[in-house]
Amino acid sequence: MKLRTRIALIAALAVAVAVVLVSAAAFLAARRELRSSIDDSLVDRAFVIQRLADDPKGILGAEGPMRLPLGLLGGRGATFDTVYYQVTLPTGETLAPQGQAPLPMVDTDLALDHPTLADARVEGVHVRMISFNSDLLGVVQIARPLTEVDATLGGLAAVLFAFGTIGILLAAGAGLLVARSALKPIDDLAEAAEHVAATQDLEARISITTNDEVGRLAARFNTMLAALEESRDQQQRLVRDAGHELRTPLTALRTNIELLGRTSGLSDEQRSELIDAAEAEVKELSALVGEVVDLASDRYAEGPMEDLWLDEIVDSCVERAERRSKVPIRLTAEPTTVRGRRAALARAVDNLFDNAVKWGAGGGSIDVTVVDGRVSVRDHGPGIDEVDRDRVFDRFYRSPSARATPGSGLGLSIVKQVVDAHGGTVFTKPAEGGGTIVGFELPVD
Repeated sequence: MKLRTRIALIAALAVAVAVVLVSAAAFLAARRELRSSIDDSLVDRAFVIQRLADDPKGILGAEGPMRLPLGLLGGRGATFDTVYYQVTLPTGETLAPQGQAPLPMVDTDLALDHPTLADARVEGVHVRMISFNSDLLGVVQIARPLTEVDATLGGLAAVLFAFGTIGILLAAGAGLLVARSALKPIDDLAEAAEHVAATQDLEARISITTNDEVGRLAARFNTMLAALEESRDQQQRLVRDAGHELRTPLTALRTNIELLGRTSGLSDEQRSELIDAAEAEVKELSALVGEVVDLASDRYAEGPMEDLWLDEIVDSCVERAERRSKVPIRLTAEPTTVRGRRAALARAVDNLFDNAVKWGAGGGSIDVTVVDGRVSVRDHGPGIDEVDRDRVFDRFYRSPSARATPGSGLGLSIVKQVVDAHGGTVFTKPAEGGGTIVGFELPVD
């Protein structure tokens, strides 16, 4: 069942419950009011008879059928045609007008301390009957037909049913219209999602005209599409750039292998040089493939987050870097804790050291500072041109001066990816006295 149909049914059900409750309250109130007027008139008659019935013969007549004065039965305008009455004398004899069907008998042995009202049927007519005790008369019963009351209540019930039914149908229709209008943005959202799924067109966007929950949902959907579009563009650029970078070492490797296989008369020294060159290209190719896989798989965002001592991680990275490069590294660190993934942060710090060794080894030592979640690595090399400074963290970016040196241009890109996954920021700036400071800053617990 569609959502708009369910909303329409819920609206109709809510109105139906309200209509039933209101109709029932109105019907019961009208019934109570109409019947109370009948009950009041019967009680008034009973009261009059109890006061005036001091002579049973004067009331009943000396002989023949019972004759009650009109004043005792209902006052002005009362007629015997609209009133049923019956007297059960203390002797057990029952008196009633000629031709009138007997009223339902009451227990004459029961002392009626106060008038008792009840419904009954006389000759198929629904009546309201009062029974009371008179010391001289015995048990007196008076009944009035409820035909007009029942007809009025029946007409009221029909009217309430008709208008209630119309109201429920109108509520269902209005609910359907409101649901259709309210769910129009959701329909647009569903159509946009279906369009993206069918065409892979991530540039599609939903127009936002409201600031309600549906509008915010559409805004989040547009944000998701923008993120997916950016991710796909990055993947495509990564594939293009990786293909371009892989082409150079593959070409050099193929050339060296062809020379080794086809050229005759090579000296041992030449052959050794070709083999060394091929091994270097294979090593560079392996490193490049590994870095591309790391970037594409985003494995640095995997694994549990834990509380870590950043200064300890940097200290262990310093020891490894000094063993590999033989370059002295001076570490100044204060205890600082961050929340992150140990292996990923260690890889980011290693890449910073590799970058500093590559560009600043000729200038002496490398200075490292760790404080308040901030890691700064300073080399004493030639520095980075201002035009290149903002792009050193881009994938495969290499400045003109770096294109002749070995490397893939992915080391600092991996640093940025790791830091982004930890909610931090990267930075690079010139150092006083020459060289460059490159590092990152993470949120501190």
